[in-house]
Amino acid sequence: MKKTTMLAASGLMALALTGCAQPSKQQAQQQLGQQSVLAVNWFQQSGEYQALSWQAFNSARMAFDQAPSLAGKPKAVIVDLDETMIDNSAYSAWQAKNGQPFSGKTWSAWTQARQATAVPGAVEFANYVNSHGGTMFYISNRDQKDFAATVENLNKLGFSGVSEKTVRLSTGNSNKQERFDAVKNAGYNVVLYVGDNLNDFGGSTWHQGNAQRQQFVSLNHQRFGTQFIVLPNPLYGDWESGMAENYNKLTPEQQLQVREARMKAWNGK
Repeated sequence: MKKTTMLAASGLMALALTGCAQPSKQQAQQQLGQQSVLAVNWFQQSGEYQALSWQAFNSARMAFDQAPSLAGKPKAVIVDLDETMIDNSAYSAWQAKNGQPFSGKTWSAWTQARQATAVPGAVEFANYVNSHGGTMFYISNRDQKDFAATVENLNKLGFSGVSEKTVRLSTGNSNKQERFDAVKNAGYNVVLYVGDNLNDFGGSTWHQGNAQRQQFVSLNHQRFGTQFIVLPNPLYGDWESGMAENYNKLTPEQQLQVREARMKAWNGK
């Protein structure tokens, strides 16, 4: 009886320890948020982030100037908004501090607050394009219901050429290719795309895994710096959802497991 009791006690202890090792959904969500703290710190505090942003827009300006003109087709530049032209890292910091996942409701509340700041170099680049014969098109997956707040925020920051014509938000489809094509079909010569997500350069990486996304980069490597300009964004993006199929539908616990499994670690030898 004593042996049986000891075995039973050992089993219960193992179960208890296993239970402690597995975080609850809330704890897992808090862990996901805490893992992003250093990324937020880098984004908000480092001179390196600011330098990379200026580098991107300096390159964009040279690429715009050097792009050939086409008779009868004015130059256009297509840019993303979030973490490309405007900085929403305060929302990411709020998520991390409060253990909150992304949601359309809280994101809209942030958008309506009109508190996004300008990415270093973004206003200067946009205004340069608009004052040198080009047209800036701001194509974003912000929801159309937040159009007025977005335009007001952009105007407050000093972006020029902000209008119903040039600001094109999502009406339900996050694949931007149709909106890109609409600019071209309107008679513009699109010479440059600027974004923080590979989806900002066309629809071929939309909802694709990271292997396909990396293949896109490999196939188009000569276009980066001349036709495609990338802004750094370690806070969020399709690079994260690209780590596993249906990643955004996984539980916080499962997302933690995916993050852990996708690290390529030294074995210590």
